[in-house]
Formats: sequence, structure tokens, C-alpha cells
Amino acid sequence: MNPIEVHYKNSYATVKIGQYLGAQMNNNSAIVCIGTDKCIVDSLGPLTGTMLSKENLNIDIYGTLDKPVHAMNINDCMKTINRKNYDKIIAIDACLSNKKNQGIIEIREGSITPGKGIGKLLPEIGNISIIGVVDSSERDFHDLVQDTRLSLIYEMSEIICEGIITAINMVSVTGFKEQASMSSI
Repeated sequence: MNPIEVHYKNSYATVKIGQYLGAQMNNNSAIVCIGTDKCIVDSLGPLTGTMLSKENLNIDIYGTLDKPVHAMNINDCMKTINRKNYDKIIAIDACLSNKKNQGIIEIREGSITPGKGIGKLLPEIGNISIIGVVDSSERDFHDLVQDTRLSLIYEMSEIICEGIITAINMVSVTGFKEQASMSSI
């Protein structure tokens, strides 16, 4: 499936995210939200995980503000996830790019390599990636930490969360239709 890019302020962003993920997900999927609550520029993942966990969805979610998945615990988290043998793992992480891409949400097949933008070597995660461009890689990291607005991260997290909920509802309806047609045979 071709990757999609959509700006978080696009009025169809949640629909586009939902359609892409709905075609990829099934009832044995998990979501891994990568990042830390200690740094606004890296909080997109755990903030999204927290929002999703409050929705009481029937999907496993790893990485919240209270229990983030970050560089210090990512290997242990991956061991737990690999033991569960999910069909699809959706990984969510913040990303740095150029200034004109700020606010873009990219969804594509393939894994995320967390920490790559700041030179960390961490294991790849996921079959599907959701990347939110939160700021420019052209800036000094210290400036990013000081200047990245929480409102941007929060609004992007809301859009990603709504898109995932849309996808889960699509999967649930599709699964229900398939189950109903099988029971009438």
C-alpha cells in the first residue's frame, strides 16, 4: 500500500488515517507509542498512547505518559510484544524533518527506527509506521526542547488517535459483517 502524508489540520486527516489503517489492521494488532513524557518534542507517542488508552479500545497499547516506551526500556518492551505474536504492530513516534513538513503525519508500511534523528541506535519496531513531524531537524536540539509547542504535539496526537479509532471501528464493522454472513450459512 502506498504511504500517505497528511497535515494534521487537514479536515480529512482522521478519515485518511482511518482508511489506511483500517485496510491494514485486524483483531490481532497492537499499537506501540514511542517517546518520553520528559521532553515535549518527544512526547507525541506517549501522549497518543494515553489518549487511546482512555478510549477503552479492544487493542493492546504500549507506551503512555505513565508508562512510556523509550530508549531505556525498549528492548524489554519488544520482548513482551514479540511473545504475544501480533499479526500487525503499529508504531507511533515523533520525527524531525524540515520546517515546511512540520505538522505532517506520515503513515507507511514498514518499521520505525526510534532515536535515529538524534543518533541513537535502537531496534526497529512495527509493521506499520505513523510518524508525526514535530519540528525541524535543521535546528539545534536544545532549541527544539525549548521552542516546541505542546499544543502542536497535543493536536497531532488527537488527530492520530481519532484516525486509529476510525480504523478500529472499520475493522470491528468488517469483522462483524464477516461473522454475521458466516453464521447465516
